[in-house]
Amino acid sequence: MNDYQKHMETDQSAAVVYAALTEHIQHWWSTDLTGAAAQAGDSFTIGFGETRKTFKILEATPCTRVVWTCTKAYIDLNSLQNKGEWVGTRLVWTLDDRGENTTLTFLHEGLSPDLECYTVCEDGWNTFLASLGDYLATGKGAPFLKV
Repeated sequence: MNDYQKHMETDQSAAVVYAALTEHIQHWWSTDLTGAAAQAGDSFTIGFGETRKTFKILEATPCTRVVWTCTKAYIDLNSLQNKGEWVGTRLVWTLDDRGENTTLTFLHEGLSPDLECYTVCEDGWNTFLASLGDYLATGKGAPFLKV
């Protein structure tokens, strides 16, 4: 499988990690967020300057798994021919509660090296997943700040 995937360990409980993915996205990803991500059927739009993406929540199983699908996307990069490449991709967050800590596995199904945006999106995910790790460790992430 060539889709983007990352694993991280945190000392936080699965409940805290789940809340970060469903209620506190603006604390680690972007402060430019409208909508909701707390339960299946919710949708939210997130922005990074002119780049905007809308997600529908397909699954929100407390402390276990969260799945989003991208329903709209505009990636503001002059170099991209297809600025909507994320549409139809799925973001799958799997939580493994190990008692003293939680393992989080993130899979962005459809974000693979054959997409034009892969390199910049890979860099973006590496940055924002590190921000999520900081948020879980300290309560403070480094999200994109809406101006």
